[in-house]
Amino acid sequence: MLLLLGLRWMPRRTQLDELRRKSLKARARRARDLVVAIIAGAGITGLALVIMLRPPVEVLKPFFLEHALPDAGGRNVVNVILVDFRGFDTFGEITVLSIVALTVYALLRRFRPAAESRELPRAQREDEARAALASGEGLPGGYLLIPAVVGRMLMPVAGIVSVYFLLRGHNAPGGGFVGGLVMATGIIVQYMTSGVLWVESRLRVHPHYWIALGLIAAGVAGVAAWFVAAPFLTSVEWDLTLPVLGSLHLSTVLLFDLGVYMVVVGATVLMLIAIAHQSLRQSRKSLSADERDEIQVMAAVEADR
Repeated sequence: MLLLLGLRWMPRRTQLDELRRKSLKARARRARDLVVAIIAGAGITGLALVIMLRPPVEVLKPFFLEHALPDAGGRNVVNVILVDFRGFDTFGEITVLSIVALTVYALLRRFRPAAESRELPRAQREDEARAALASGEGLPGGYLLIPAVVGRMLMPVAGIVSVYFLLRGHNAPGGGFVGGLVMATGIIVQYMTSGVLWVESRLRVHPHYWIALGLIAAGVAGVAAWFVAAPFLTSVEWDLTLPVLGSLHLSTVLLFDLGVYMVVVGATVLMLIAIAHQSLRQSRKSLSADERDEIQVMAAVEADR
């Protein structure tokens, strides 16, 4: 969804692009790209076919199935692999995701969309969004009124479901990635139905803090193993007995999964903010004076041919 939102701001083809496509050099370049794409696609297809035709080797699967519960204390083998057996890889992945989100935000922070990509639905224009905020309700007018109301009713449900998936992920389907995506999807729906101004006027914890706190939580979960003379990211467990809740089993895996959850939510929302702000910015000129002159020259050359 974020990729599609990003593609929405790509400029349309101009007359200059159309004229350049007809030149011999452009056709040769497109033919070269086509050959490279066919070779790459055929190579990946052949590699996948060779791997799929190989006889199955039951080496890793039995190991993880046998050691997930006794060694890592979890019945969800997939989540145990992500946060325990290969926790260092996951820590690297969320670090890369954070860097990508910050890079996208930095690149699009001062980006101005092309003029031809500025046509927006009436309910998403800045003037109507400000009028809706001034009315006190913040509800958009027109065809987005009902989706906005339904989306705001579903937002608390999405939050509860995301936390539920986070807490149950070690023993049942779920986990930090799944819970974070559910929460991020709920926030994306709010941006789509209620607009940028309404959502950001109600943000209490900014995505930058979510990313930072998530990385800190994952790092603390890894460092905690050093206090029991264990390698980095080794899970540390405690069994507590509370007055009301009774016996409670805690592990640093939950803290690590919480860090993954916060990074996924923060990175997704940060990239969404960078893309959504383009609808509130003044567009740049689509063609400069030199490009317009080049169009006229190329048009005259095409006419002479």
